[in-house]
Amino acid sequence: MQFIGAPEAIADVHVSPDEQWCCVTRFSLPAPVGFPVSLFPTVTELWPLAGGAHLTVGESPLNDRSAIASTAPLGPRELTFSSDGRALWFASWQDTPGADAGAAVRDTTLPPPGHDRVMRWLAPFTGAAQEVARTEWPVSRLLPTADGARLIVREGYEPRRLERESWLDARTPGAAVTLVRRSTEGVYDAPGAIVTDTRRHVDVALVTPDGRGFWRSGEGYRADGQRPFLDRCAFDGARAVRVFESDAAHLEQAFALLDPAARTFLTLRQSATTPPNYVLRRVGRGEGRVVTDFTDPAPALSKVQRIPFEFTRTDGVTLHAEAVLPADWTPRTPLPTLFWIYPNDYRSAAAASQNRTSPQRFPSQSALNPEVLVTQGYAVIKPDLAIVGTNDQYVGELQKSAQAAVDECVKRGFSDRDRIAVAGHSYGAFSTVNCLAHTDLFRAGLASDGAYNRTLTPFTFQAETRSLWEARDTYLTMSPFLYANDIKSPLLLVHNQDDTNVGTNPIQSDRLFEALNGLGKTVQLVQYPYEDHGPVARETVLDYWARALEWFDRYVKNAPARTGAGGSPRP
Repeated sequence: MQFIGAPEAIADVHVSPDEQWCCVTRFSLPAPVGFPVSLFPTVTELWPLAGGAHLTVGESPLNDRSAIASTAPLGPRELTFSSDGRALWFASWQDTPGADAGAAVRDTTLPPPGHDRVMRWLAPFTGAAQEVARTEWPVSRLLPTADGARLIVREGYEPRRLERESWLDARTPGAAVTLVRRSTEGVYDAPGAIVTDTRRHVDVALVTPDGRGFWRSGEGYRADGQRPFLDRCAFDGARAVRVFESDAAHLEQAFALLDPAARTFLTLRQSATTPPNYVLRRVGRGEGRVVTDFTDPAPALSKVQRIPFEFTRTDGVTLHAEAVLPADWTPRTPLPTLFWIYPNDYRSAAAASQNRTSPQRFPSQSALNPEVLVTQGYAVIKPDLAIVGTNDQYVGELQKSAQAAVDECVKRGFSDRDRIAVAGHSYGAFSTVNCLAHTDLFRAGLASDGAYNRTLTPFTFQAETRSLWEARDTYLTMSPFLYANDIKSPLLLVHNQDDTNVGTNPIQSDRLFEALNGLGKTVQLVQYPYEDHGPVARETVLDYWARALEWFDRYVKNAPARTGAGGSPRP
């Protein structure tokens, strides 16, 4: 073992393919107070492995602009060596005059949109890095090809849900050739992710033997379910050729190519009742050979019934959901029900109506999988309570989506309208409390690690790109803390004491509990020590679901029938 350089607070390291250099990103100390480590200022340098002076690539200041969702960090980012090690590629905003002249890149302020740059620094790194291209939107990834001939550039602009992939000639960069330019709103036209591998310390895109194409592995969402696929794509933009597609009885995703022509490859195959296992496939050779034997860790969950279904709001928007029901459930037998929610944001009704569910997905082994309640006689519904448009309509959109989902579950015989609870984690917790504040649909709620007062997250949140001062009324209307007096149903609040997620500081639950308690509402606050944003420890997870089950048994399953108006939104 040999030490390279002096001890540092190191954030990231990349070794060049020829093992001559280390690209090291280190934190600039002392650390700033009040910011998470992901926002700390850094310095990026090239360290010669044979010893010698460090070369500065560039510096990144404290990213106190991170609250602005449409910005990318200043300084060099998305660093990668070329596949032969003869160049270092990175993205950088436009230079600012007057910065350190000795650095390869100099950034201190954010230039106008469209000024993100692709930079190349040639070995032996004695000159300056050169700009080889500018992009329309912020660069999110630079990916060299395995043959070293091209550099694939991914860029995007999240506020407008846009993305673009293109490629440059890696040896003599010229105009970029577009591979994909699309809206990220829909899933039916998603082309899939470029298949990569790690070669000599560098992540590279695999190319076809003739060098003219590459591979994509896609999720394959469609109106009738999900059919993952593997495509051979061409750099010249010719129509993709489908090499493999999952059958309808399984959810089978291409995992790894075992030869450059993709004649042999591994997939990961699962179904609603069969745990994921790897399958060796050869093109044109039938079903393939299962090469692993992972067993079912929780048979009680894989025996349940899973029913994907659609529901339509009063404004005509059709959304998707999945009902998870006990194995012995018979039709038209309404059950006490838990709605587990995490609303998605869409700009258009057409995008919201696309299917993003699969009836063949094996039960999640996540600590926050609510399906454990199915074993105790509950129906668990996972609806897309879509927010269509902007957050200016958030409350009305949530009301319409929740009402339509409840009505459909009652109509299909899944749920007893008088015994429905709502729960969620993080943004799902935030929406859970909004459901209780703005509807009478739910008898009780569970909200874990959420944010309930949006004035405490003033520099954007989730899909919101405006600050509090730009959209004051929206922030206030979306804050269920300000409507605590309207919450009628019992609420179990859970928050981890060491939650480092910037938007969900534990004070959010502290203050909501104090408000509800002061108003005489039925509320309980449970806090777990030594846990971050979501439970991890076995003891925490078991306690979490034991408390949840006790809460729902008391206030939902065994609750008396409601008197008076109920089961509807509020004006």
